[in-house]
Amino acid sequence: MKQQKKLVLHFDLNKTILLADSKYTNQTKEECLQEILVGYAWGKLEQRDEKSPVLWKLLTNNFTPIRPSEDMISYKEYICEQFPLKTEGDPDDITEYNNSAIEQRKQLYFQFVKLGQPCMKLKPEYDRIVKLITLPKAVIEELKQQAEEFGFLNEDEVKQRNLTQLLSDKDMLNNLFSDNKYQLLPTFYKTIINLKKQKREFAVVFRPFGTDPKNILREFNKFCLGEHPCFSGRNNTPIVKFDGSKGTKSYIILDKQCALVYRQQKQLVTGTLRRTDKQQLEDGYEKELEEEQVQIYNETQMLLKITESLKESCALCYVDDYHFYQAQPNEQNAKQLYVDQQDPDTLHIFFDDGIQENENNLVQVTDCVTLENLSRKKCLNKYLVHVDILDVIKDPDYFIKQIEICERNRNEEIERIEKGIPEEQAEIPKKSDWELLEECSDADYLRKTILPLLMPALQLVDIERPKDPLEFIAMYCLKNKEMVKIPQPPEQQE
Repeated sequence: MKQQKKLVLHFDLNKTILLADSKYTNQTKEECLQEILVGYAWGKLEQRDEKSPVLWKLLTNNFTPIRPSEDMISYKEYICEQFPLKTEGDPDDITEYNNSAIEQRKQLYFQFVKLGQPCMKLKPEYDRIVKLITLPKAVIEELKQQAEEFGFLNEDEVKQRNLTQLLSDKDMLNNLFSDNKYQLLPTFYKTIINLKKQKREFAVVFRPFGTDPKNILREFNKFCLGEHPCFSGRNNTPIVKFDGSKGTKSYIILDKQCALVYRQQKQLVTGTLRRTDKQQLEDGYEKELEEEQVQIYNETQMLLKITESLKESCALCYVDDYHFYQAQPNEQNAKQLYVDQQDPDTLHIFFDDGIQENENNLVQVTDCVTLENLSRKKCLNKYLVHVDILDVIKDPDYFIKQIEICERNRNEEIERIEKGIPEEQAEIPKKSDWELLEECSDADYLRKTILPLLMPALQLVDIERPKDPLEFIAMYCLKNKEMVKIPQPPEQQE
């Protein structure tokens, strides 16, 4: 049996393990969820007659990130077409017009499942998803009592304190849960708990893209101390401490475990979350350097610094340079993940909603020895994982499943290297159609097996309006089941 690898798990924040988007500080978590789900409702444009307006009509019975067919558009795409953004003209006029268009879009996003709205049929599923991001009732009551006793920390107070000071606060994170919704999604915490139960050696590296992560780290540290309201052992909640007690490793993140990436200067500043605008970083951190609170490294030393830091702590926070990326948004200027391809015992995995298969990635993987940028195809599902926030919300084992896939693919690569087989000559074991189907994600499985038959049945039932729609759909599916060719297990084929 092969020795299990040490896992270094890099997590983006927004729309990966966190619902709220840092770009829209005035939005609630439920509004952030609505803006995501409105892009997962699919339909077509319809016009009753030449005089009638062209309207969007819902054709799916559930939210899915995958376009069911090429001729469908999401409700979000439809709304964006109705309120397009300007790119040419007077800058002030463009700003005013675009702000108005964005506000009109949001008004439709935030009421898309209400009575009389195009997606009202999805309201039951929407309510189930909202329930998954809502705190337990007993926790909500406890937080109310804590708020009365200790009050709230406002954002200015949070900014003025360092992570060590925030660690001892008694406010129980009330301001983070004022809307009774999770901040860091429970699937993230359950992943860490499961890895500990499996006795895995692992580390966590938060990798926000320009976001001030102080509130995130504040919540995570409370979790590590066993003081998180949802993981405290009170109100029938689980408790697993990650504070270094009883001979265990500590995952608490203080300022010395934080770092800022400066892509233009190609440098890494450790020991702070305060970003400077000075071109010479030594000038921007003059006081901290004198007091030996921060250190400045070459950017290519990131992997070495992460490795050294993880000897002291099992969790870090490295804030990437969003402003540099925003000026030139391409893969070369994205977040950097340095890996050592010659190290068979450590596996770095980056989870990010911005990782795509056919578009510009928000993460560039680089070999730390050769400084060669690795191809996206080579890294997907091994070093990189595209995250869909809906999967994270609905599946508490989502990250565990993705880790298993990455480990399996990395082990196959190591086995090929040990056998001296060049990558281009490697024989990829051909999997049966049944095996490929079984390995599909939930959404892909439904798209290949059910939707090709169910979608026309639903469209027909909407046209015919039969007395018993369920019986109508069942009969249609039975009569036309040959429309879907489902592969058989290998033993049945024999």
